[in-house]
Amino acid sequence: MEKKAPFNLDTYDLKEELGRLRGEVKKPNILIAGATGSGKSSVVNHVFGRDLTKVAAGEPVTRGIHQFMSDDIAIVLYDSEGYEIGSERQQAYADEVIGFVERAQTKPAAEQMHLVWYAINASMKRVTPLDRTLIKQLNDVTSVAVLLTQIDQVDMDELTALRNELAGVVPEDAIFQVSVAGELLNDAELRDHLDWERLVTWSVDQLDQSLQEGLLMEIHAESEAMLKLKRKKANRIISGYVASAGTAAAVPLPFADAIALTPIQVTMSVHLFRYWGVKASDDMLKTLIGSTIIPQIGRTLSKTLLLNVMKFFPGANAAASVINATVASGITWAIGLAINEVAYRNAMDSSKTIEQLLNSDFSSLFDQFIKENPMSKDKS
Repeated sequence: MEKKAPFNLDTYDLKEELGRLRGEVKKPNILIAGATGSGKSSVVNHVFGRDLTKVAAGEPVTRGIHQFMSDDIAIVLYDSEGYEIGSERQQAYADEVIGFVERAQTKPAAEQMHLVWYAINASMKRVTPLDRTLIKQLNDVTSVAVLLTQIDQVDMDELTALRNELAGVVPEDAIFQVSVAGELLNDAELRDHLDWERLVTWSVDQLDQSLQEGLLMEIHAESEAMLKLKRKKANRIISGYVASAGTAAAVPLPFADAIALTPIQVTMSVHLFRYWGVKASDDMLKTLIGSTIIPQIGRTLSKTLLLNVMKFFPGANAAASVINATVASGITWAIGLAINEVAYRNAMDSSKTIEQLLNSDFSSLFDQFIKENPMSKDKS
């Protein structure tokens, strides 16, 4: 068998790999609609942790709807300019929005409107007939979430009355109470009245699985529940690389040829860093991978094969020093989970950099996950 050259991170084209990963992400199209002053911008800024209309290129697609998209943003946002309640333009706005969405739904799946977030200012204490009609029409052709915004300005009776006005217009579980008021967001008891996390969970569930990653990549809110969902959904990314590692070792690899797995595990690491929006330059990412992840792969392969392979991976051939599909899959799974957990901790607490967390937590997390890994269990 031809001996493989060692994996060389210096010649690994990280920029090209990031470009390839960007190209593979399917972007969900999200329209945010509602009257002027309904809090549409606040919703976008809170969920995505930034104003996407400022960082993405905007282009009008109709008189009152702008498309915001960028190679570096994993969703496409459509922002409607809104309407003044009681103005002559109310009906024109409704016709424009429903016409735009209905036309979109006749196009290929990638161009359809996958979600609509419809904002209603709860402090106005009413749902207008136009809101009810438009929401119902939109809900007939796509998934619509109704967001009752600024709920800090109303009491529970008024909030219940608003929800009752929406009965029969959208399902109860598609109505969400939200606010960006600090007194609600920063108080654990009051925060329970907010549905930010439920909105994200619901939105992800409405999307085809192929579109979920794009939405989750853009979730940067400092919310434990939202970030836990993001961490959980990353398992799908990890599973794809686990399958690739298992395939690479379907015919057991001699220990000397184990470097065949390294590109798979490095690409998975880059994918997870991008998924979490890790703020680091290409050079820094290379340094992080080269100083923490690749050495850990080497140490773990040696330790696993020479000391613990029989304990963690029944049936693996330690004496012959080979890596079979079970070992390759298990190690890749543990690496992925460890990186995912480190990135989650970084998102939850930015006081420690991703570099500090990788250096302090990665090895112990890897050891934990390789012991817990279901692929290491005897299924007999």
